[in-house]
Amino acid sequence: MSPGTFLVLEPESSGFDVVSAALSLGLPVHVCTSRPLDALPPALLAGGVTATHVDGDATSFVKAALAFADDNDVSGVAPGFDYAVPAAAAVAAALALPGITPEAADVLGDKYRMEQALAGAGVPVAEGVPFTLDDVSAGDLRALASRVGFPAVLKPVDGSGSLRVRRVDDLAALRRTLAEDAAVGPVEDMGRMIGERLLLEPYLEGPEFSVEGYVAGGGARVVAVTGKQLGPEPHFVEVGHVVEADLPEGDRAALEAVALAAVAALGLTAGTFHLEARLTPSGPAVIEVGARLGGDRIHRLVSAVYGFSLPEAMVLSLTGRPVADPGPATGVAGVRFFSVPRPARLTDPDGLRERLTRLPGCTEAAVNRAAGTVLLPATDFRQRFGHAVVTAADRDGLDAALGAVDRLVANATLEPMPCVY
Repeated sequence: MSPGTFLVLEPESSGFDVVSAALSLGLPVHVCTSRPLDALPPALLAGGVTATHVDGDATSFVKAALAFADDNDVSGVAPGFDYAVPAAAAVAAALALPGITPEAADVLGDKYRMEQALAGAGVPVAEGVPFTLDDVSAGDLRALASRVGFPAVLKPVDGSGSLRVRRVDDLAALRRTLAEDAAVGPVEDMGRMIGERLLLEPYLEGPEFSVEGYVAGGGARVVAVTGKQLGPEPHFVEVGHVVEADLPEGDRAALEAVALAAVAALGLTAGTFHLEARLTPSGPAVIEVGARLGGDRIHRLVSAVYGFSLPEAMVLSLTGRPVADPGPATGVAGVRFFSVPRPARLTDPDGLRERLTRLPGCTEAAVNRAAGTVLLPATDFRQRFGHAVVTAADRDGLDAALGAVDRLVANATLEPMPCVY
């Protein structure tokens, strides 16, 4: 008997690796996407994957999945991107497949409701206050800010990828930032308008980490803790990740315990999870949780270090199959995303890519801007212009390799833009 088809909804970034993982496990794959089908990577469809175009709402995904299931056995369904988590939960419920409940998915898609659920379960979290620009007067804004305090973080309730996430240090900065947002209006991301509803929450002091894991057989398992490097504030652009994070065992254990408590509080019963937290002076505090793979090639770092595939664990869990435990760490791995501290012009992307690939331990390198492109300091993920993945036997070796990447990007391929007075 042939295995049932595995559905992947709205694959982007690490979602394409979920497709590959399902194929490697011998499952046929059908993609449902709101993108035009000719916008999918040609290699995806050339590999035998079938696809259906749908509207972007959960109801359309359910309708398409039910129609597909009329003629095909379906073994499981996974979100291929953060915004597809509610649709995947709705499809899983409609087809009686493993997955989180639609109610849990709705909470995950609303950062305020997520924070309330975590705080109600006793999980340390920065509790924010939601508002919209249309509903808050100058006096209301002052009262709201007094509830949260400064410094604070302003973010969309339903955003992703550091879009419009900024630190504000006082009421004047908050008003100025909101005025800038109002002048531009909501931002489009993957067919969704982000920034109509906002969240002001306390700023968490301390280094940032993410926790990667999965839920299978009724229990959650942490696989890795990722150290994160952020660009300069007031923005929170992720410019690097390292697996395994360089942490004392007690701090790692505390992060793992908080992650497992958060997963239970939010009702994550199947699939993978990616939790972001800061290690504050009083211990770990959760920023947010996703019922999905982490982006930015984090799962590839996990695979390089532990020989463990989080995409395969996701597929196995969401098809009701057991997941083997990860092995011991065999080194360290990191990814650096390229950005500039001041405006610059990219002169030789092909040469940069070639030099990066010749570095010892570099397993992947890409530069995604053309020669002559004017580069600006990153305010969110969209201004990053490439990346390099490197592996090493130990942290000293990894730091040396990442330092070499930084020097190549800064010194070999960029020329400063002329100053204009």
